[in-house]
Amino acid sequence: MNYDVSSKVEQRGVLAGMLLGVGRKDKNNFFIQHSALQEEYLLFKQQLLEQITRKPVRLTRKLTSSGKNLIRLEPKLIPLTRVLVQRLYQKEQKTLTRKFLNYLTPQGIAIWFMDLGSKSWKKKAGKIHALELTLNTNLNQAENEQIIAYFNQVWGWKWGLSRRKQKYRLRMGTQEGKKFIEFLRPYICPSMFYKINTSYNVKITT
Repeated sequence: MNYDVSSKVEQRGVLAGMLLGVGRKDKNNFFIQHSALQEEYLLFKQQLLEQITRKPVRLTRKLTSSGKNLIRLEPKLIPLTRVLVQRLYQKEQKTLTRKFLNYLTPQGIAIWFMDLGSKSWKKKAGKIHALELTLNTNLNQAENEQIIAYFNQVWGWKWGLSRRKQKYRLRMGTQEGKKFIEFLRPYICPSMFYKINTSYNVKITT
């Protein structure tokens, strides 16, 4: 599948989504690592990165001591990635700002959700009655509140804030979640459709 990332706006949006997702800082650049079970999704990202950097993206495989197969992407450093990494990380610590969130595009938001989002069905008396989406941002309360404000002000979506132990995440209910899913659908890698599959919607009673 091919997505157009020829414009600087789209390139910046996709990279921002990757960095907010599972992308990890590596000096002035970043790398992406997934389980081999998500190889199709990783190849999807590799294709996007090669369009953006206009260079081959290195892919390496590793077997951990626990027997887990990992695949890693290491894109070539270009000025745009250097700038984005510097703007997201302050003294080696990921520090989210509204300016960085404003870089996101629909493709970038979809990548962020495919990386860290999930879907679940809420049951009552054994019957499905609601859909719930979550976005595990791995950020603090203030940064999550900033994300909630961004999504509401820029896109009109209403996320709620949830806390589990010392970690925070965003949550969205049935009606809002279905709208959000339809927005993301054109940008989802086929192997990740399970994250937005709403085939059980016919069973929702509220």
